[in-house]
Amino acid sequence: MKFNTSNKACRAFVNEKKTFKASHLFSEWVNGLYVVFSYGHHFPLYIYMAGIWYGNSNKYSVSTSRHASQARPDADIQWLPTDELQIIISNASSEEVA
Repeated sequence: MKFNTSNKACRAFVNEKKTFKASHLFSEWVNGLYVVFSYGHHFPLYIYMAGIWYGNSNKYSVSTSRHASQARPDADIQWLPTDELQIIISNASSEEVA
């Protein structure tokens, strides 16, 4: 079930790893990974995998930076660039199909 919420209130959903939809900010479970996206699947902000939070270290726009701040989980984060986060998501998708 995907919950509708505001961007300002989405952090509670992120911390509980619940799917949500806000204004140009949303989360999904992708083959066992909890992923928070900004503006689309091309820009993952955060991934939760095997007890570890990964965050996007790339800067894109003022609004995406605001999304990252609003959705930031209350946890330690390992920062990776966008392309590495996309590889993590892609590999999870490939493993699920194999």
